[in-house]
Amino acid sequence: MTFADVMTRPVVCASPDTSAHEISEKLSSNSFSGMPIVENKTVIGIVSERDILQLFIQGKNLKSTLAQEFMTTNVITANQDSLVFSGIKAFVDNQILRLPITNNGKLVGIITRQDLLKVICDTTPEFALIS
Repeated sequence: MTFADVMTRPVVCASPDTSAHEISEKLSSNSFSGMPIVENKTVIGIVSERDILQLFIQGKNLKSTLAQEFMTTNVITANQDSLVFSGIKAFVDNQILRLPITNNGKLVGIITRQDLLKVICDTTPEFALIS
């Protein structure tokens, strides 16, 4: 099973000139915890709820602070043809919550830890209960 089999698409994303306020609205209205920042369909950053909360604590104006000013830029991505179970290690080793999925360097989907748990539950036999 590959990421292409289980990824969510289309991906809700933002551009580098999207305000923190707009991103916050997208996150809260879609119940997401983060989103990729994309330019020409290429992932150039990622923003999380934590990033927005950090800006708020710092007293930043969310309407005038742009994604390019606070996004994480060394984004870990995976190719859509990568095997899901080998990709689980990337989540654990890098302590990430979401993984943008690409094809030829362009964003095509996203997978979250919640998605991975669903795959594991759907494909792994139940463990025996110990009494």
